[in-house]
Amino acid sequence: MRQLLSWSTCATSADCVGVARQPYNRCLTHLEAEELEAHLATLTPGQALDLRGTTLPAGLLDRILAAMENIVGRARFDQAVFRSPARFGDVTFTGDASFDEARFEALASFFNTRFRGNVSFQGVRFGREISLYGSRVRGHLSMDESAVASDALFGEACFGSASFRRAEFHGFSSFDLARFHGDATFRGARFSRPVSFLKTAFEGAAGFQSVRFGAKAFLAPSVVGRHLALTQARASGPVELHVTGCPVDLSEARVLGRLTVRAGDADLDLTGLTSRGRSKVGRKGGPIRVLSIAGLDADDLTIEGADLTRCHLPGVVNAERLRLRDCVFATSPGGRRQLRFSWPPFRRTFFSRLSWVALLALVAVAAVLSSSTPQQQQNRHPRPAVTQGGTWAHSSGTDQGSP
Repeated sequence: MRQLLSWSTCATSADCVGVARQPYNRCLTHLEAEELEAHLATLTPGQALDLRGTTLPAGLLDRILAAMENIVGRARFDQAVFRSPARFGDVTFTGDASFDEARFEALASFFNTRFRGNVSFQGVRFGREISLYGSRVRGHLSMDESAVASDALFGEACFGSASFRRAEFHGFSSFDLARFHGDATFRGARFSRPVSFLKTAFEGAAGFQSVRFGAKAFLAPSVVGRHLALTQARASGPVELHVTGCPVDLSEARVLGRLTVRAGDADLDLTGLTSRGRSKVGRKGGPIRVLSIAGLDADDLTIEGADLTRCHLPGVVNAERLRLRDCVFATSPGGRRQLRFSWPPFRRTFFSRLSWVALLALVAVAAVLSSSTPQQQQNRHPRPAVTQGGTWAHSSGTDQGSP
């Protein structure tokens, strides 16, 4: 059954869904050489371009862009198929551009491309690399549910806002030095190989909820305007997180490799975090405040230089494997520092390696050995008594004083 489309399709074949050109009633690919030349002669810079459903052979895209002097108005490439490398380098799109459900069988290059409106790659299949290196998107970039078979390069690009919901990246991915003026959403995205966000600027929120990292993930943004969320993220390899000046939510995240968090002037929520590698949370520049580690399950975690005064710590799993160093704790009315949970493992000493049952047993034994009988306590601390003359005297185990 033929797919119901919103445009008139090519009359050459029932299998061709390319948008038809009038008066030929055929798509650009199926025009005769003279007809194609005549059509290209009608193209002008800034004109709207409609190539929906069109299969573009090698050379055709280059001829179209050259005829338009690399300035394209409203562009529609929905469900188009690019058989050869698609090079949009230095092209300016003055209107919105849509590539929804298109298929790139070779390189897709948008190096230094300018999008003055929005651009959408929703559901696109990239058979090879995609590069938006140095590109500029004034509006919103959408790559929701897209799939990239090889490397994805977004370095030094600039976006108004961006969405990568449920996108799949099967090669190396780089967002180094990219800038997002609005929110950037990666909810449910999958990175099969290493991904890097070195000095990436998130002027809004950076959302990595339910993201899957199959290899090393390096997140070291230069700025995060609102918050950085890794809620329910899953990582099979190591994760490095360097962040300053924003709240960081790692609640319910699960990291099987080494987790390294270096934060400054940041609030950290570690509720329900699972860490299976040797991990560390430390300070980078300004203070860090850990709000909660309730339900934390870490095989080997060190928290160093953190402010725990607002931290609630009930229900920590494997608490003897948690080390707190140079941390600031809540203050009791008497001025003594205290933690808000039952048995804090301050350092990895001999006692912290014991199970909780053995540790409590040692405490009970020590309490018994240090205690004495009530009679011994009474003899050791005689009570004062009042004499008939109204003066105080000490008695030895009796309530009567001698006058």
